[in-house]
Formats: sequence, C-alpha cells, structure tokens
Amino acid sequence: MANGSARWALGGALIYAIALVLIAFWPTPVDAQAGPWLTNAIGWLHELGVPQWFGYGEIEFAANIVYFMPLGLLAAWWLHRPRLALLVGLAVSVMIEAGQLLLLPDRVPSVRDLVANTLGALTGVLIYLVGRSWMRQRAKQSALS
Repeated sequence: MANGSARWALGGALIYAIALVLIAFWPTPVDAQAGPWLTNAIGWLHELGVPQWFGYGEIEFAANIVYFMPLGLLAAWWLHRPRLALLVGLAVSVMIEAGQLLLLPDRVPSVRDLVANTLGALTGVLIYLVGRSWMRQRAKQSALS
C-alpha cells in the first residue's frame, strides 16, 4: 500500500476506533433521543407494508451489525488472518458488553448485542476475503496479459 494510502487508512481506523469507544461507553443509550423519530419511522414502514414484527429490536440488531463491520474488515486486513480477526471482533464485543454491565448502570448489555456485533465482524471479514480474492484474480489476469 502506498504511504499516502496507509496514512488515510490509519486515520480512518483511528476515527472509527474513537467512534466505537464513544458509542459503546456513552453513559446513556445513544439512541435515547431518537426514540420518537424511530417510532414514527417504524409506523410509516408498517403503513407501507413492512411486516408488523419488524420494529425497534430489528433496527438495533441491524445497526449493531453495521457498527462492527469495519472492525472485522480492518482487523482482517491488518492481521491477514481472518479467523483471528473474527475472534478480535468477538473479544471487543465481550469487552464492551462487560464494560457496560460493570460501569454503566443506564446501559443494558445483552447476548443479542454480542451476537449482532460478532455477525458484523464476520461480515467485515467476509468483505475482506472477497476483496482479497478479487485482487488476487486481478493480479493473475494482469500477469497473464
């Protein structure tokens, strides 16, 4: 990776890490202010035909997956060991949930969050693997040309 690209990647990873820590250890739920807006948005989605079972819990679960995708991608990219990157995602999630349990009385740690976070890290690892495979195929095709 070119030196400039490495600096951009490191800067992006640093910003992501800061956001991860701030969101995970904010003293109160970060979506508390969005409650009324989310309720209205979910009602609107139901009016459009989205099934009634789809609600806040599903949005939160999906958000946690998206929240941890960069972690899986970055860990796999830096470590070049996808399984280890997945374990890093799981370990970070366990630390966050334990920290919320022990340090933040207004936060609610859950196994559901742990599962969603780990699925997010797995998705990031899978994106890394697809990208790596694509790059290798491209390099092979260039070498044959």
